[in-house]
Amino acid sequence: MITPLTPEQAAQFSSLISGLSKDQITWISGYFAGLNAANSQSNHLAEKKQLPNEAPSAHQTELTILYGSRTGNGESIAKKAQKIAIQHGFSAVLKNMEDYKTRDLKSEKNLLVIVSTHGEGEPPFQAKEVHEFIHSKRAARLEGVNYSVLALGDRSYLKFCQTGIEFDSQLHELGANRIHPRVDCDTSFEEDANRWIEETLKAFGGSAVVPAHVISEPQSSASHTESGYNKKNPFNAPVLEKSKLHGRGSDRQTLHVELSLENSGLIYQPGDSAGILPTNAPELVNELIETLHLNAETIVNTGNAKVSLYEALFRYYEIANVTSDVISKYADLIGNKELKALTQDHAKLKEYVYGKDIVDLFQNYPSDIKAEQLIGILRKLQARLYSISSSPLVHPDEVHLTVGVVKYESTGRLRNGVCSTFFSDRISDNETVPIFIEQNPNFRLPEDNKTPIIMVGAGTGVAPYRSFVEHRQELGNSGKSWLFFGNRFFQSEFLYQLEWQSFLKEGSLSKLDVAFSRDGSEKSYVQHKILKNSKEVYQWLEEGGHFYVCGDMKKMANDVNEALITVVQKEGGRSRELAVEYVTALQKAKRYQTDVY
Repeated sequence: MITPLTPEQAAQFSSLISGLSKDQITWISGYFAGLNAANSQSNHLAEKKQLPNEAPSAHQTELTILYGSRTGNGESIAKKAQKIAIQHGFSAVLKNMEDYKTRDLKSEKNLLVIVSTHGEGEPPFQAKEVHEFIHSKRAARLEGVNYSVLALGDRSYLKFCQTGIEFDSQLHELGANRIHPRVDCDTSFEEDANRWIEETLKAFGGSAVVPAHVISEPQSSASHTESGYNKKNPFNAPVLEKSKLHGRGSDRQTLHVELSLENSGLIYQPGDSAGILPTNAPELVNELIETLHLNAETIVNTGNAKVSLYEALFRYYEIANVTSDVISKYADLIGNKELKALTQDHAKLKEYVYGKDIVDLFQNYPSDIKAEQLIGILRKLQARLYSISSSPLVHPDEVHLTVGVVKYESTGRLRNGVCSTFFSDRISDNETVPIFIEQNPNFRLPEDNKTPIIMVGAGTGVAPYRSFVEHRQELGNSGKSWLFFGNRFFQSEFLYQLEWQSFLKEGSLSKLDVAFSRDGSEKSYVQHKILKNSKEVYQWLEEGGHFYVCGDMKKMANDVNEALITVVQKEGGRSRELAVEYVTALQKAKRYQTDVY
């Protein structure tokens, strides 16, 4: 039976009614009927008070807030902007780019655009159609439109806020009036977003003053509101277990980490991520201080506290990678023209920063700088996100993570992943890990537990599927499930092998296809397995199945996408153009979801 309840709600409801008597069920039925009638009357009165489609009163300024974001950050800012706009006399309407009718763009009067950038300069799928439209020949002139853009991004990528930059530039090119300059936000976006909302609404004729608490953290996840723990106030989760998933002979390491959420109030759903706030490797901190000939005990101001230089570098700043903005700041500080020119050549900059850390920068371009100057050019240490590999129904008050440990040598120096070696080298079973929950609304199990699911992942990209299968098993094993998993070696890198075999035996997992690229004479990857099973993959999709991809964005995800298009071409008898339309339709219907990085 199709139900409007989420899987968690359905499970709770079934548990509630299983032990009730006939009289108790009758009483509850009457109670819910009365509650529904009261809510209907209340909603009717609210609608009469202000209908959504009512024309704004004469003194109100119309405002459309258009957002396109893969995570909940853009939506959160958009909702807050709407709330503040309404408080200051605007008739503000919230619209998601994913559902936006592009023909309406020429009819807008005042437009706030909030958009993120995915990967190396790509628009997120939610913004792709609008982005393509404004760059197409069909785009209308927009002389009557006032606008401002808030761009969300991550400075660790070279094309920082590229999608927002392109929206801003193209809207202006189409004749729209940029009423307030674009603001580009890094991962710590709260202060910049507050400022943009305040200044933009003033430019549109409002008098908004944004309270400091208004955009302190995204409110897209229930965990933020119920627990009070978030990125700025993480929960210190005790480590319950840490074990190695790789077998003997592997030159790599993957960890299974179990953390306790007891007494935190943090909740999550399958598909969500855990944000971890790590520390830097002490060896790298010492190497940086020695390279710059600084004193580790020098007191510096981090903005939140005055601490020793060592403590600041260990706990508060990014030093394990080097980004374009850090290079640019350093070039300006020391007046190095060669270094400044490097930041303006995208190809050379991309080649330079690959695999390098902050020590490399100072060794390659040495200069005498003071401790406070060093702190002034560095980025704040960012949280790292890991796909959760456990179901909250199966492991209440726990969260499990699958962590691929990054260690490699480059230019004669050992390089370490910040968070992965935080888990492998600096956290033991009797310690705690700072954690918060990051909701991922675009990577969700189907609402109907009977819907077939196809899950594709390589390496640690298998993590969320452990959560998916556990969750559906707990809810009743009613839908078919198929896992395509890839790694290098069967013997040593088949992550969670015994669990998958157990799921198969119990019927929680219907099919399992694996690809191990280094075991045979010919390399085999997950996309090859999809093509080999094209007839059945297409059949599952035609039955309403959902398709998931998790893992490497640059190579694996693109190859799987191409394989899926080929499957639809071959088995559906379509041209490539029609096959692409079929796959795009799956994405729009949220039946093709990705969690790629």
